[in-house]
Amino acid sequence: MAEKSDDKVEVKVVVESKDSASKVILAGLTIALLGILIVLASAGGVDNLLPKSAVSEGNCGDSIDNDKGGQADEDDPDCYSNPSVWEGYDPSRSEANRDNDPPGGRP
Repeated sequence: MAEKSDDKVEVKVVVESKDSASKVILAGLTIALLGILIVLASAGGVDNLLPKSAVSEGNCGDSIDNDKGGQADEDDPDCYSNPSVWEGYDPSRSEANRDNDPPGGRP
């Protein structure tokens, strides 16, 4: 038989896994990673998952918004011993709660 110049050899390789356990493990890891991403997104990031003591806290007398809540020092309720009436400002206290800073600062 004579070879023709347009004859081509085609090789197809098909790999199939008969091990269903590896598919289950892969699916489980995918679901776990998606769950972690959802928790991180809903919590606002890694910093919000850590205990507040592990997050860097600043001094109320440094003119910096250490809790990144929008207000610093005298405008941040964390710096008062009685924040509901803005009484007892103490520059040695720590800003720790970003969720209680009122828009625009102290009323």
